[in-house]
Amino acid sequence: MRDWLRRLAAPLLRRRQAREEQALALLKARYHGFRVLLGDNEQALRLLADFERQAASRDLDGLAETSAELVDTAYDLVDGLNRLADSRHLALYTLHERLAGEMQACLEELRPKAASLPLCVRLDDLDAGLRRHAGGKAATLSLLRRSGLPVPDGFVATTRACRRFLEFSGLDRLVRRCMGQVELGKGMEAAAREIRDAVLAAPLPADLAQELESHWLALGGAAVSVRSSALVEDKPGQSFAGQFHTELNVRGTEALAAAFRAVVAGNFGARPTAYRRRAGLPLADLDMAVLVQVMVPARAAGVAFTQDPAAPESGRMLVSAVPGLGTGAVGGDAPADIFRPRRDSGPDDGSQDAIADKTARDVALDSGGLRREDVPEAERRVPLLDREALVRLTRLALGVESLLGGPQDMEWAVDQSGGLHVLQARLAQISGPARQKPAAEEKGRVLAQGGVCASSGRAVGRVRRVRSARELREAVSRELTILVLPQSLVEAARFLPEVDGVAVELGNPADHLSCVARELGIPLLTALSGAMESLAEGQWVVLDADQGLVREAPAEVWAGLEQEGPRRRARKAAVPASPALERLSALVLPLNLTDAYGPTFSPLECRSLHDLVRYVHEMGVLAMFAAGDGVLEQAGSLPRFLEGQPLHFLILDLGGGLAPDAGRRAVTLEQVRCEPLLALCRGMAEPGLRWRTPPPGVNLSGLLSRSLLDAGSARPLGGFNYALITRDYLNLNARVDYHFAMLDAVCGPSAGENAVHFRFKGGGTALEHRERRARLVSEILKSQGFFVDRQADLVTAVLRGVEREICAERLALLGRLMGFTRLLDAAMTGETAMKRAVAAFLDGDYGLERFEAGPPQA
Repeated sequence: MRDWLRRLAAPLLRRRQAREEQALALLKARYHGFRVLLGDNEQALRLLADFERQAASRDLDGLAETSAELVDTAYDLVDGLNRLADSRHLALYTLHERLAGEMQACLEELRPKAASLPLCVRLDDLDAGLRRHAGGKAATLSLLRRSGLPVPDGFVATTRACRRFLEFSGLDRLVRRCMGQVELGKGMEAAAREIRDAVLAAPLPADLAQELESHWLALGGAAVSVRSSALVEDKPGQSFAGQFHTELNVRGTEALAAAFRAVVAGNFGARPTAYRRRAGLPLADLDMAVLVQVMVPARAAGVAFTQDPAAPESGRMLVSAVPGLGTGAVGGDAPADIFRPRRDSGPDDGSQDAIADKTARDVALDSGGLRREDVPEAERRVPLLDREALVRLTRLALGVESLLGGPQDMEWAVDQSGGLHVLQARLAQISGPARQKPAAEEKGRVLAQGGVCASSGRAVGRVRRVRSARELREAVSRELTILVLPQSLVEAARFLPEVDGVAVELGNPADHLSCVARELGIPLLTALSGAMESLAEGQWVVLDADQGLVREAPAEVWAGLEQEGPRRRARKAAVPASPALERLSALVLPLNLTDAYGPTFSPLECRSLHDLVRYVHEMGVLAMFAAGDGVLEQAGSLPRFLEGQPLHFLILDLGGGLAPDAGRRAVTLEQVRCEPLLALCRGMAEPGLRWRTPPPGVNLSGLLSRSLLDAGSARPLGGFNYALITRDYLNLNARVDYHFAMLDAVCGPSAGENAVHFRFKGGGTALEHRERRARLVSEILKSQGFFVDRQADLVTAVLRGVEREICAERLALLGRLMGFTRLLDAAMTGETAMKRAVAAFLDGDYGLERFEAGPPQA
């Protein structure tokens, strides 16, 4: 009889076994597809960073190769997602094909053209890749302007523009010949005259003349100053102060072209040539740039040394001021008021000031050029700056010093309405004891260091620490802002145009947020360990991405500067060299899908390859969240029970998650090889957790009756508590009494792939109690570096791009949290209870002993 029954059941058993094996094979295939998708995502981010660098440097050969790789990788992502999600995203193939076709058209248009630097660039668009072609003077003023300081608008004709002009008429050969003769000891003055006469008579190339005119018209056709910005200028020990030529109050396109020629000719004058020879620099240096800025209608102008050169230890500045334009102050040929204000802006009776008898001033003519006129008798002995204006100028100069580091030699002007303007800034040549101060003392105390530069530059602002979606929205203001994040959050990308700099504890230069920061030209410092702790909320700081550190900034200085008026935001990256390159960059780099929790996170909003990569990654994670339940219903006897754990769940090994000798029905923790599961279980085993007893004051019968009547308590994810595991992957779906927990984690050697996604929802009490517990979970996770979004009683928390050790520690924390929050919604009788419970967890009181000793009140 038994044999007959076995034979009768054998086909059924074989079919069931085949069904189970098929279900397991399907789940394994999905998992391996998910891991391939993660690898493709990391590759896509690297390629996006490469593309951005190549676009900035106009490397068309590199762009063509990188674009092809990006298109292929993006296709693999789309194909992988559809395999993972049962072809539910077929529309992405059409989107990918359209983007690829438009990119190819742009590349075809670009192919015959040589990569090159722009001839002219606005100061607002002078990104890190172009600053070395703009000269020290223009690069510094661009940094100050982009940091919100009052620098007149303008543009720079780059080193390429100057070389283009010199090579167009063969002037480069003339310069080399004449300077070669000077090297042999022949007349320097005669060589300078020959070069000057030839340069002033030479025509400008048509493309350069057109660029100069269009950029001047973009300034409103205003009167401008035209000055040198040579690459050798404004360097420590090599300032070239006063050596080059300047043209002021230039009006009209012809005058602008003539001024450009005069400044280029001045680069080879006798004075700069002698300076170069003394400094051991090449005499035939063709690498110079020309700075063009809107003229300030100055009532007074002058120079401010942020440390008095004659008494650097006195705690005072040295400020000179002349009436009208500042030509007399820098030339030293006119009487000037001398002020020595206190650096700390404290009370000052002006006893150290020296007010001159000012007899002449330079003013701008309506027709262009300058005129020197007499100062009216009644104004000659009147101080050009009162005490209030001196305090404002002191703050402005100290702001420049804190941003640039070290004592500054700053040219300034005050207009007819009293507005202050920075015209130039360079490191001051201070002799004596002040030069021996440590750099850290001159630049401000270092608060955090050791970060990696993801987007070059410096920025100043007040620290705004962000741990949640709500805090992110509230952090943006009109203030100078340095955003500090626990991890690289792509959700923060849409807020970047409104901040001045970003510091990230956990991230890398190839992640989404870094790409957007480079696109916008916003300094971003990533992998800055301990930033959330060492940078205090509201603290004034200077973020120096190039040096990998954050320094303290004088709060009284920057707070005072913000009161000067509405701040400028100059965030657009440099304009590409051609419309085709601009279109290609727009098809690849911009990230429009920044809010994964909003209604616009849709394929309809994907307008670039970056968008497509972002969308596929998010949908891939969600697909793995949904993969287990349907397969597990057919898996039958394949899952195994994990013994000895306070939370009961089944395990399905997708490969490498269990030891070879693990049992067929049940396994012990010693037989588990899955790193994220081991970390989670380590947290769940924390002594003191109330896995078997309710929190203090909880009525279980009330919870039970409510849950039976609560239609929303049915588990939306299926009836099993289960974990899908591999060596470095965990996907856990669990019901813990009356709430649900979902966890998807990769914890392995590659920080770029490591991530933790955690969701928490529900409970057995009224919504207000469940919401308080959800807030408790949010506060705890925010304090531990997770980015958190909470909607009612649903908490979504994400941690990305972290090292293995940090990832494992956070998984252990989630294990403790799952035990700690069990039935805790019933104890959330009010705000006090919620806050006490948060404090108890963070203090290690997992058993709520102190909570129980002092029952909270509503």
